[in-house]
Amino acid sequence: MTIEAATESSSAVLREVVDLTKDLIRFKSTHTRPEEIQQCARFIEVWFKDRDIPCSVLESQGVPSVQVLPAGRRTNLLLMSHIDVVNAADPLFTPVEKDGRLYGRGAIDDKYAVALSMVLLKNRLASNRRRGLEDRILPLGVLITGDEEVGGANGARHALAGISCDFCIALDGGRVEKIVVKEKGILRLMVVASGKTAHGARPWQGENAIETLMADCLTIKTFFEDQTAPEHWHRTMNLSVFRAGESVNQVPDRAEATLDIRYTENDDVDDLVQRIQRAVRGTVLTLEREPLFVSPGSPYLDHLLALARGTRTGIAHGASDARFLTQFHIPGIVWGADGNSSQHSSDEHVEIDSLLRLYEILDRFAAEIQHQHSAPEGQPMLHP
Repeated sequence: MTIEAATESSSAVLREVVDLTKDLIRFKSTHTRPEEIQQCARFIEVWFKDRDIPCSVLESQGVPSVQVLPAGRRTNLLLMSHIDVVNAADPLFTPVEKDGRLYGRGAIDDKYAVALSMVLLKNRLASNRRRGLEDRILPLGVLITGDEEVGGANGARHALAGISCDFCIALDGGRVEKIVVKEKGILRLMVVASGKTAHGARPWQGENAIETLMADCLTIKTFFEDQTAPEHWHRTMNLSVFRAGESVNQVPDRAEATLDIRYTENDDVDDLVQRIQRAVRGTVLTLEREPLFVSPGSPYLDHLLALARGTRTGIAHGASDARFLTQFHIPGIVWGADGNSSQHSSDEHVEIDSLLRLYEILDRFAAEIQHQHSAPEGQPMLHP
């Protein structure tokens, strides 16, 4: 292929990814509009089937997930992304392309990744078919889920339980130059303080639950002080919700606070909860506990780093569906295009040039995996 032809081909691929991302952004696929999540999943299913690519739609508790696994339930490489997005004003669901960026809700989180995965799989499969190869030769699968923004239990967790793969890339974080290999775990606690109600004019006759809870929160804060690990890779606590009181002239007899705790592999979560409970007067309830993500390393990651020159590994403080990779013992990473940390914001966007860089690296990665897995016996393979 000439340089001119290669450039033209790259431009066509990029335009297809951008235009498909725009189509996906137009779906208001928030969890306040579950019908839009369903419609978006149906759009993806039809898109694949119109191109003679078999896919299946799983559903758990009303949450759809679309999966394409040409080789069956097992694949060497799985690309995982999601179609659900956080709430936004209606204008944000009209995509805008401007100054090298694509704006809109889901542009970077995570509909660009859905579109890129779809186009990449379609093109790799078409290339194989032109060469007379069977679909099952393709070492690439795609999983697109519908509930990452609300925990992923009925999306990634449900779907990954039935998939076997050597390496998974969650296209939902990092940037082209940064592959995320660790994300913190989530622990959400509620602290409930009790008191005794009384008239607000006679507070000495009651016991104010708010005051008790405030003291408890200050005590809990001491469990998160003096953390000096590099890049803040230590446990953190955010006092996120505080509820108490029913009337301005009444001493409240109940107050509750919700704590958003992020922990690392250096924390013993059970011990932390027990120590907090012993230290406070109120009752500590565990609302949610999600595992952290730690990549175990893989020859696939080593090979990917060799292809993506200038890209390094790093950490992230947020959480994603990658934590389910840890749960199911699937080696993997979190990676993605460049969005300047605009996720969930009013100017959410993706840098269009980064889409092509990411696509080209993944395209070559998938091609080399296929080549090595179809190599003559005795030639080195990627997997251990």
